[in-house]
Amino acid sequence: MDEIAATQLARRVDDHRQAIAERVAARLLRAFPELTHTLRLEENYGPVERMAEVAVRPLSDLIRAMLLFDALEIAETELRWARGVLPRWGVSYEHTTAMIRWYFEELGRLPVSPAERAVATEVERHLLNLMVRLYRTAEPNQHTVTV
Repeated sequence: MDEIAATQLARRVDDHRQAIAERVAARLLRAFPELTHTLRLEENYGPVERMAEVAVRPLSDLIRAMLLFDALEIAETELRWARGVLPRWGVSYEHTTAMIRWYFEELGRLPVSPAERAVATEVERHLLNLMVRLYRTAEPNQHTVTV
C-alpha cells in the first residue's frame, strides 16, 4: 500500500466521515428496511442516524485505522467478531457487503488522486474477500466477490 496515498486517504475518510456515514446508512435502510428492526432506536435518534452511528461510522474508523497503520489484517478481528454476532440480530452477509461496497462508492465520489483511488480499491477488495472467506467457513460455496 502506498503509505503517502493511504495517509491522504485516511485524512479524507476522517474529513467526510459524517456525510458518508449518513448517505450509506440511508441507502442501507432503503435497500434493506428489515434492518430498522435490528436497531435499538433511542429517543433522540432516527433510524438513519442510528445506523450511521452503530454500523457505518465503525466501518469508517476501521478503514481509517487500516490506512494509517498500513495494516489490512486488523480488519479480520473486527469482521470475524461481526460474523459471529451480527447474524443473531438479522444482519447478513448481504447487508455487510452492501455497506462495504456503498461506503467505497461514496468515498470514490470524493476528489481523490489516482494513488488514493488505488489504495481505496485495495482496501475494498481486501474487506470483501475477507467477508467471503469468513462466511465460506460457515457456509461453503455460497458467496463470490467481484470488485
